[in-house]
Amino acid sequence: MKKLIKTTIILLCSINISFSQTTDSAVLYQEAINTIDADKASKIYDKIIQSNSKSDYYWLSVLKKAEINYAIGSYISASSLLKEFNVDAPPYLVTEDTKDLFFKSLTAAGETDSLKVYQQKLNKSVSLKKSKTIKSKNKVWFIQFGAYSKKDSAEILKESLREDGLKDIQVNQVMNRGKMIYYVRSTNVKSYSSIKKQADKLKKKDIDFIISGY
Repeated sequence: MKKLIKTTIILLCSINISFSQTTDSAVLYQEAINTIDADKASKIYDKIIQSNSKSDYYWLSVLKKAEINYAIGSYISASSLLKEFNVDAPPYLVTEDTKDLFFKSLTAAGETDSLKVYQQKLNKSVSLKKSKTIKSKNKVWFIQFGAYSKKDSAEILKESLREDGLKDIQVNQVMNRGKMIYYVRSTNVKSYSSIKKQADKLKKKDIDFIISGY
């Protein structure tokens, strides 16, 4: 009985730590997205990456860090981060744009041999990996537009999205270690393909978002 109680406590602590890392990363990621100073934003992305939680925000921070490195001409560093993202990130985060940036970065870095290898590898395997992974997970999916520590900020984003013509936007509040986090999200759907179609339409509007689920 004591062993069972001890195991349960350890499991609950692990879940709580993982949840806390995810919610903290969400707020930090939003802060970085809203930061105009690239150096400051880069440091925030570094902080999320160093948490090593491997949440969606970890991978998106790897991508954003790579984009910054590419923009300032650090092509080798950008290529390394983009390789990690395109090869190891959850398939629903990998897009043709992220692969294209990886290929451009390899070209700029003079890595022509690596370019040929990864063009063949990613174009052949990612689509297969993507379909298998998504089908194997029974998730509720939604689009997340932001995460804030203040409700007013979340409501402002919600109204802004509605003004842009988006419907069914809601603010979800989650208590984390005594602090309330406010998420701006779409309504939940059970089909990944449905949420993916919504996301494809949003790309034309130049709106920051991630596809997420549980």
